[in-house]
Amino acid sequence: MSVTDTDGVTITQYTDPMCTWCWGSVPVVRHLRATYGDQIGVEYVMGGLVEDFDSFYDAANDISKPSDVAPHWEEASERHGMPVDTSVFETDPAESTYPASIAFVAARQQDRRDGQRYLRALREAYTTQARNVSRRGEQVALAERVGLDVAAFERALEDGTAREQFETDLARTREAGVRAFPTYRVSGPEGERVAAGFQSYDQLQAALGEVAPELDRSAPPSVRAFVREFGPVATQEVAESCELDRGKARQVLQSLHGEGAVRRDPRGNGVFWDGGDR
Repeated sequence: MSVTDTDGVTITQYTDPMCTWCWGSVPVVRHLRATYGDQIGVEYVMGGLVEDFDSFYDAANDISKPSDVAPHWEEASERHGMPVDTSVFETDPAESTYPASIAFVAARQQDRRDGQRYLRALREAYTTQARNVSRRGEQVALAERVGLDVAAFERALEDGTAREQFETDLARTREAGVRAFPTYRVSGPEGERVAAGFQSYDQLQAALGEVAPELDRSAPPSVRAFVREFGPVATQEVAESCELDRGKARQVLQSLHGEGAVRRDPRGNGVFWDGGDR
């Protein structure tokens, strides 16, 4: 039996563009999409991690100012495997995660998939390229990069419609009782499961199996095909979606690089790979 996302099999992630654990979840969600394709829908709800660092305090990680975030990112990166460049906290830290969240909502207004590509671009730019994506210039540059209608994107930011929809996302987050980012709601014909905090592929796959046991699974893609379709991608993304350990993924990528089939781009404490014509 083949199930499409119109049948209501949906993974909703309550998230934030600048949350390192949400950045670390990117390979896992990519893996789920590689496995199930259009049988599942993926939705992102902006949760509003930091409205203003002047009044923010994360007791669990002892974070009260942007410079406190760097060691937290480094520790998280060791666990989730996605690269980070903490120099942004010295050069141009964001004082709030709200502007980037509103920019995502402006992109989402145009098209769900393009909006998700834009969210990925926001995360990648801030966490690995030291670009302060709370700034309008960076937001517009990323909108151009992913192929959005830039005039419509800027209009949504200026006329308040993106802000209004962001407030709706915040209300949804509060109503869902979300206390950690990411948090997932996995829903399907057999009900709903909620999982708070960073989740592995196996954990989310198990939740999907409970709510939608009839889903068909695809074999993992080849490394070459995955990088060509989705690059630039981090080594962890390749390892996760292609179902390889990180060392093996790195070995295959280095071999493809030696053949000239992929390009290598060191960033922060990791490497990105690209095989397309961009």
